Amino acid sequence: MIKSDISIWGSVLVVLLLMISVAVFALIDRREMQRMLKVFGLLAGQSALAAAAFWLVYRFESWWVCLLWLMLMFCLALAWCLYAMRAQWQQLLLPMALALLAGTFVSCGSLALCVPKHFFFPVAGILMMYLSSSVIGTLQTYQRSLMHTEAHRQYMLANGATPLESLMPSIRRALRAAVQPHLKKMAQPLLAVVPLLFGGMLLGGASPAAAFIVTLLLSSAALSGALVAAIVAVYCFKR
Repeated sequence: MIKSDISIWGSVLVVLLLMISVAVFALIDRREMQRMLKVFGLLAGQSALAAAAFWLVYRFESWWVCLLWLMLMFCLALAWCLYAMRAQWQQLLLPMALALLAGTFVSCGSLALCVPKHFFFPVAGILMMYLSSSVIGTLQTYQRSLMHTEAHRQYMLANGATPLESLMPSIRRALRAAVQPHLKKMAQPLLAVVPLLFGGMLLGGASPAAAFIVTLLLSSAALSGALVAAIVAVYCFKR
């Protein structure tokens, strides 16, 4: 077990370094110190809840547990999307829900066929994080573009363009907003992918080959799911 390899003295040293950092901010900026302690407390609490959830998932590993876990991740992702755009949550509830559902079906469904269950549980959470950020970025960009190009769209319609043709500039911007964050992370794997997934799998005992394959599969599934979710979100938003 990895917990037997953790040094007590090293852990004490890390805690002391954290206390020193907090003390420095206590002398310089007490407000920032309070924010630091609050964020660290939230991190510890959320990590403890996630550890308990994963323990239950691994303890009762079966198909219905996988389904319940996926439903929980879907509800959390939808709640986060609605909170990020809470000023219009009633208007955006259906587009966000359908977009997340389509993206989840494509990304998590395809990945479930590729990786074993003990890989699928944490990877599904990462995919839902990618999908939620893509849906939020897509709808925000699409709304801003519609407002800024209203006159241009009316001009195109008056000159014989179809409604779809008049919306294409906004649709392109929205789709770029959905995939560009993933492309940037994929273009810099040593800075973005390795510490988050590859290194985490190595810490969990996976072989370097398995970590490499799962990283590629996750990147492909995340990009495909984000694109599908963005298309569904844009399509449902105008209806």
